[in-house]
Amino acid sequence: MDQKLHIALVSTHFAPEITPITHLYTDLAEDLCRFGARVSVVTKLPGHDMSEEERAAFFTRRDETAPEGYRILRVGRKARRGANLARRALRAMQNTWAIYRAAKKLKADVYILCSMPAYLGLVGARLSRRARTIYILQEIFPDNLVAAGTYTEWHPFVRLCRRLEQHIYRNNSAFVTLSEEMKRTLIARGIEAQNIAVIPNWADTDSIRPVSRKDNALFDELNLPRDAFYAVYAGRLDFLQEPDVLLDAAKQLANEKDIRFVIFGDGALREHVENRIEREQIENVQLFSLLPAERTAEVYSIADIALVPLKKGMTRIAVPSETWLALAAGRPVIVCAEAGSEWARSIERESYGVCITPGEPQEMADAILRLHASTVALDELGKRARNYACEHASREQATRAYYHWIRA
Repeated sequence: MDQKLHIALVSTHFAPEITPITHLYTDLAEDLCRFGARVSVVTKLPGHDMSEEERAAFFTRRDETAPEGYRILRVGRKARRGANLARRALRAMQNTWAIYRAAKKLKADVYILCSMPAYLGLVGARLSRRARTIYILQEIFPDNLVAAGTYTEWHPFVRLCRRLEQHIYRNNSAFVTLSEEMKRTLIARGIEAQNIAVIPNWADTDSIRPVSRKDNALFDELNLPRDAFYAVYAGRLDFLQEPDVLLDAAKQLANEKDIRFVIFGDGALREHVENRIEREQIENVQLFSLLPAERTAEVYSIADIALVPLKKGMTRIAVPSETWLALAAGRPVIVCAEAGSEWARSIERESYGVCITPGEPQEMADAILRLHASTVALDELGKRARNYACEHASREQATRAYYHWIRA
């Protein structure tokens, strides 16, 4: 029976695209195959943060089998750089329709759909007429737009999204979210508790391990001196984070010559970050693009401390996956989260970092200075961080939890 279970994983972004969560779906597809299922991935043609040459390589690779055993169906229109908003919206609609049609033809036993972007929940609502659908909420939409300050709750677009949100909740079969806080938010929206599984994002703790400074090739590739103290952020630069807090904290620490900030990021706010660094001459911050998943251990091992600059209120609607990656690499974290949140309680209980008030660059600067002055304690924090990741966010634990939930 298990051998015949056909699982369709539907995601707009998939390897080889580089995003903070692409590796999760690659791991999930591989492990579900390993657990005995037949897995088909339905995704659009890759294009996110890729060169034209890299995109072109996939134009004729629309149906292939990965070495790990799962099938990949790439559908939709070719991505074009520089398209205006109207063209991008039209292409998104065309790709969504192509994804739905391809997924429907698979006749899977279970469909797993990813919430980034949120409109895949509508695809799931439609597919639920054919089979069980499981919708993964990486973020709760449109709460993320309101919390980020992009729109107000009474904006016509948000009011439309609220109606679509309820349609998604009513018509998908089951849901996965990342924390108990997010689960409580979903229950308040009307989803039955028994239809929600809490499965945190994970880090591949087997492949992501601390890399010593002398063995970390990134220091030479990026021309970073090994004897500096590094505060590192790696992930999306979008409206759920507050990169300005990083930049403002860096300005306050400008006279601490051995403390440097390194940002690995792409996204909607990257240009804003670039402009601020150049305009304000913030010389202790260096900005790089996200690197492929196989270099994650090296990226975080540059850090003496890893930064997670969440906006206020975000922990009830999202959990930053990059936190787990930093912990797996044995790096203590400074997390912006409200007192009483799951992250705040976890850090207080396990002592693998510092929790500070969101939106407070002075608190971040002070926390960095405290950790900078405590080199012995920093090593101990790193060991606790690694242990916590292995115990609570390993790939094996998470993907097996998905498998059991799918079969429930």
